[in-house]
Amino acid sequence: MQRRRRPAAHTVLFFLLGLMALLSGPASASAVNVGGTAAPGSETTTVPSVTPAPGSPVTGGSSPGLATIVPVFPGSPYPMSPVGWVFPLYPLSHVAARSWWTQDQGVDLGGNANQCGPHLIELAVAAGTIVHEGIEGFGRWAPVLKVESGPFAGRYIYYGHADPDLVPVGTKVSAGQPIAEVGCGDVGISSAPHLELGIEPVGATNPMDLPGYHETSADSLAALIASERTAAAAINARRLAAKKAAAKGKPTPGSAAKRS
Repeated sequence: MQRRRRPAAHTVLFFLLGLMALLSGPASASAVNVGGTAAPGSETTTVPSVTPAPGSPVTGGSSPGLATIVPVFPGSPYPMSPVGWVFPLYPLSHVAARSWWTQDQGVDLGGNANQCGPHLIELAVAAGTIVHEGIEGFGRWAPVLKVESGPFAGRYIYYGHADPDLVPVGTKVSAGQPIAEVGCGDVGISSAPHLELGIEPVGATNPMDLPGYHETSADSLAALIASERTAAAAINARRLAAKKAAAKGKPTPGSAAKRS
């Protein structure tokens, strides 16, 4: 049977509609993609990480980032605290007790057995953009996050003694997203692996406007304590739910709890 041809006008119309669909599809998809790798779903899985493509080194580089930022990373191992921070070290079970934390420009905290590298991951405390890396005295990988949402919006937060970074400069990140590892060995001016996390002064316009000694460390410490308590409470709640489910002989969502 002979097929009738569509009129030329219809052909042009369908072509234009198809072209519009192709152009609009990727843009809408990229608006919700926050990148990175989700946190593990069980006690035996590896720590969350943001991994570059195989064979590509992780360096400072530049990245266009995302048009929008999701406030909390979908794979964050911890929820947001009332002060607007997610605790910056994962897993919590590797973090030294608060009695070991000390203040100087920022707050020094680290592993309970000097864990470092993939054994102690640094997370973004809030949503924002990685605007710089490398700080004199803190190592060439030390990232600086400019916060773009929450109570600390507009402030710079630095992660001293990191090595390496896990996302390049220019990346937009969400709270709880892995951005670096605690450096092993002496990274910058340090005698053991640890994170120095500090908030730059109000009104700082440059990522290198570091605070003076104890200038902002009390604010950093208060936010760290609040976010650590929130993380611990969430972990305990998951464990309790898993125990109750096990007693009833039923699996429950989250029973394969994220490693604390």
